[in-house]
Amino acid sequence: MFWQPFCLVLLLLAVTGDCVPQSSLSASNHSAEYEASTRRILDVATQRMRGIWEMRKRIFLQLTSKGKSTLGGQAPSKQEVDIETYKLAYELAANLSVVSVEQLRDPKLRRRVQRLAKLQLQGLRPNDYEQSKDLLRAMQNFISGHMICNAEDCANRKPTSMYPQLYNQNMRLKRYEDLRGNWYSWRNTINDKDTAKSTFIDYVRLLRIAATYNGHVTPSRTWYLNFDTENFQAEMESVIWEIMPLYRELHAYLRHCAIKAYPKFSFKDDGAITAPVLDQILSQAWYHKPIFQTPFPKDQLPSVHHRLEEVLVTPVKINKKAAEFFESLGLNHMSDGFYEKYSRRMNDDEAGSDCKPQVYYFPPEVALRYCPKLDYKKMMQIHGTMSELQYNIYKRELPLGLDTEPCPGFGSALAETVVLASGTPRHLHRLKILFNDSLTEMQSLNRLFRMGVHTLLAVPQYFINDKFLVDVMDGRIGVQDYNCAYWRMQDKYAGVMPPVWRSAKDFDVDYRFYRGMHPDRSNTRKFMAEILGFQFYRSFCLASGQYKPGDPKFPLHNCDFYDSKEVGNLIREMMELGATRHWRDTMEIATGERKLSGRGILEYFAPLFTWLKERNMQLDVEPGWDADDLCRKDP
Repeated sequence: MFWQPFCLVLLLLAVTGDCVPQSSLSASNHSAEYEASTRRILDVATQRMRGIWEMRKRIFLQLTSKGKSTLGGQAPSKQEVDIETYKLAYELAANLSVVSVEQLRDPKLRRRVQRLAKLQLQGLRPNDYEQSKDLLRAMQNFISGHMICNAEDCANRKPTSMYPQLYNQNMRLKRYEDLRGNWYSWRNTINDKDTAKSTFIDYVRLLRIAATYNGHVTPSRTWYLNFDTENFQAEMESVIWEIMPLYRELHAYLRHCAIKAYPKFSFKDDGAITAPVLDQILSQAWYHKPIFQTPFPKDQLPSVHHRLEEVLVTPVKINKKAAEFFESLGLNHMSDGFYEKYSRRMNDDEAGSDCKPQVYYFPPEVALRYCPKLDYKKMMQIHGTMSELQYNIYKRELPLGLDTEPCPGFGSALAETVVLASGTPRHLHRLKILFNDSLTEMQSLNRLFRMGVHTLLAVPQYFINDKFLVDVMDGRIGVQDYNCAYWRMQDKYAGVMPPVWRSAKDFDVDYRFYRGMHPDRSNTRKFMAEILGFQFYRSFCLASGQYKPGDPKFPLHNCDFYDSKEVGNLIREMMELGATRHWRDTMEIATGERKLSGRGILEYFAPLFTWLKERNMQLDVEPGWDADDLCRKDP
């Protein structure tokens, strides 16, 4: 931080009327007074935070009462809340940054100071912070802004957005030249006059500045703040190589499918997959007419939509069934009072096609806004959202600074376990949506295959996007090498190449990269949620007895730990800890492990791995890919 004198009177210290004593007291008295002064700083901050929570509550009530706050008067705007939150975090960090943590004897107090004294974007000076928000908005506009217009239809059609419009269009395309054209058009549009690259460069500059305020010589230490790991990127990379044998088999099979789908184009049978094709395959994970062939095309998965409408009828009933899952584990009961006062349906006009439930946190209450649409995807999402609600209920008892997850993505990993369990045939049978509690062997492989496309193809992309950003931040990749370095990573970790020759002048990162620029929605967080989520899921399934390795009646991919009090105890213990302990200590409670591992993913997809190896041998398809250098540095 950039505050100078140790006894500088800032807002919080001025309120306490104290400056931490430096001499003339015995060691014990000195330490006690030092801790007391630090606690007074945190107490004042807590009072200010309660005011911010009250603002959030007024916003929620306004959104659910047709523009009028039930508390009277006009509710504050989200921008006002953001400003007050920033000011509090900024000023509190300034005060705590001069506290000598070594002199604090209380370990909980020490941890609060350590976590609150260092910030990411909120550690920037006000003007820089506002610029960071503008840059994030600009990068979001690359994704959702209506700016793409092919030359031949500019006069007759309105420009489209990358997501969801172009994304949905690409999902349905049958001609590779159209797919390639869209891939090029979006990148050409957002990088007109180097807009995308210059925006990214400006944003990285601010991330580096934020790191200097934390005293971090290596900027990525601030990006990986609260992971408390010396080289977290190396740990993520080790997971990528652990699951790589499975990924290579899936990649080889999908490459074979792409060659059949687009026979006019000379894709190499031992080469990488072009980026437009990989994007299309990812979007088609659950699409009914994908370019790939599932293991058993005639044994399609049973449709759940009509049964979902018949059994659960309304989104409210889905919400209550999701809450019932946690109640069966012995966790918090969501009362009728919660549904009456703090659970509200979004309006149709604001929900949109990509609607996601929203959780509001204003202790001692938590609140939910849910989507009006009734479908299977929303049912899965609301199970994850209910996990977030449960987490908020447990951690609200903790003091400011510790009332959060121990590291980014930890809460999402816990949510992932419930999404996996609630989507199993066993659980869908419990809900009376499926008539049987298991699928046929052929249907199970089809389901695992689509799950694999959805998960296994995404994980390396999260890692590549994270690694590229961090390597740029830390200076391992220079501006002139941005694009070619990106494509080298795509080749090394994912077997993906550009569809046409690219140069160092281009800037080809995908839309998921821009989406992950915000620390709260980072690709690091998504990677953590997937990998740790499968680790937790494996452990919960073993603890509940619903996964018995070697027993075909209890495979991991059909494990539903509903009603398991053993699992509930594990989840409760981790949620109650909040950020009081290192995330490795907390994950060890459930997994018995202290490192990220791909074991959960490998065991979950084991039947698919076996099938892929056998099928690729039958097709004479060799896993792996030969590198094609399709990016050249300018002379």
